[in-house]
Amino acid sequence: MSGAGVRQLGRSDDPTTIAVDADTTVVPAGAPAASPTGVDASAGSGAQRDLTVFPGFDGLRAIAAILVVVVHAGFISTLTLQSSLGPYAARAEIGVAVFFLISGFLLYRPFVARHLALAETGGGRDVPDAGGFWIRRFMRIVPLYWLVFVISLVVITDKMIVSNIKGLAQCLLFVQGYRQEWAIQGLTQAWTLNVEVAFYLFVPLYAWLLGRRVFAGRTQLLVELTGVAALYVTGTLLHWRMVGVDTGWADGWPAWLPIWWDLFSMGMFLAVVSAWYGRRGRHPRWSTLPGSGLVCWLLAALCYWAASTRIGLPLWPVYEASVRTDLGKHLFYGLFGFFLLLPAVFGPQRRGIVRRFLASRVMTFLGSISYGIYLWHQTVIDVVMTRSGWKIWQIGFVPLFVVVFGLTVALSALTYYLIERPCQNLAKDWARRWKNRQRRGRAGVAGAAVRSGPAGQDQAAAEPAAIPAPTRPGAAAGVLDETTVPVPPEAATPDTIGPEGGAAPSATPTDAGRGSRAG
Repeated sequence: MSGAGVRQLGRSDDPTTIAVDADTTVVPAGAPAASPTGVDASAGSGAQRDLTVFPGFDGLRAIAAILVVVVHAGFISTLTLQSSLGPYAARAEIGVAVFFLISGFLLYRPFVARHLALAETGGGRDVPDAGGFWIRRFMRIVPLYWLVFVISLVVITDKMIVSNIKGLAQCLLFVQGYRQEWAIQGLTQAWTLNVEVAFYLFVPLYAWLLGRRVFAGRTQLLVELTGVAALYVTGTLLHWRMVGVDTGWADGWPAWLPIWWDLFSMGMFLAVVSAWYGRRGRHPRWSTLPGSGLVCWLLAALCYWAASTRIGLPLWPVYEASVRTDLGKHLFYGLFGFFLLLPAVFGPQRRGIVRRFLASRVMTFLGSISYGIYLWHQTVIDVVMTRSGWKIWQIGFVPLFVVVFGLTVALSALTYYLIERPCQNLAKDWARRWKNRQRRGRAGVAGAAVRSGPAGQDQAAAEPAAIPAPTRPGAAAGVLDETTVPVPPEAATPDTIGPEGGAAPSATPTDAGRGSRAG
């Protein structure tokens, strides 16, 4: 890959670039919470920086978004209810599960990478920048959603079913899925955003809980694996308990975040394992074998087939859930997403047909606008069906899909450049200001503590001696980039995971998310 290509993959707004930092503060064991200078105490910890590029994740988002369009276009055409492919078209809703696994992986990996980096220096305490994270997530999800919602409310008012201010507020605040009586309003696909937004609130809190005490060495790895296993088991048990409940305050349980912990935790499990290998600068051996990506996708296809034909899921999108069908759906949907993600998580990312396909220009473009595709497609379907004169369950799938997908891509590209990217850039600026304000506050508290020390003791004597940070060739000694962890010379080896399986390019850390429904 050319240098320009490496820089493009490592650009600061590239959501597939994962870095250790994730805008958190690392406090090594025995160190003060913050130095009076405002420089993170991790400057002298000697922790390696894990920087791994995942160029295939935009392609995964594109696949998930296309699946969601297929399930909705297929249902109102002749595909789902009137053809032998109906069971497979109905299960294209599996794209939602793929999005949940993507979010679990991309949003948690920076946090777990910090934990494992700190574990290698003897442990300590990790303080995530929850405020900055939430600012970026808000600006990633909310502006475009509100825009699409308002436009849809105008152009298809008879189908939006938002009859009063209360319903409008429920939709705009992502709570319409929490009660059955609220659910049939707004953008029908937006119930998944209720789950996503809840996960955004949850991730920094979970990272804070596991980062309160980071253990040394492999112990922290076991803690991380135990944590994601506990999420999976808890979510599955709660799901089993709630199946069939359709009265009272709990009738909206399908939109509860814990019900979906099983899927998010599978992505988080991949994040933990990926971060562990990233600390060692290598891939799992199986992922370097020829054809490994194809084998993973064949297993994903097997899970899709099982979900479509072996657990009794109906063709209609709304049905009476049973323990067998609902838990079976979560199991096979989760496994499908798991095997689909594997080639994009592990292995040389420019080797093999699967990884090259995911990182191709077309898939990368569609993935970058996938959130818009997710939000716009239902409105486009309604407008096309109204203006074209086509009749529901009488129009063929192919002409409907071609028209709907083409218009949706055009709208999504337009709003990506006019709304999404400017909002993301603004969010990064706001998050940076938030982080700097927090640092100044910590520095002020630490400075006040120094000044209140024993009389006659000067400030320099009251402060611990600074430990020189490791430097790279050409770097100014003693200067620490406030957004990174210093990289020891031995970390930059040819085995470091990068886009070609070689040295990973430098990049500005982001929250790496865009793991919204189609984001």
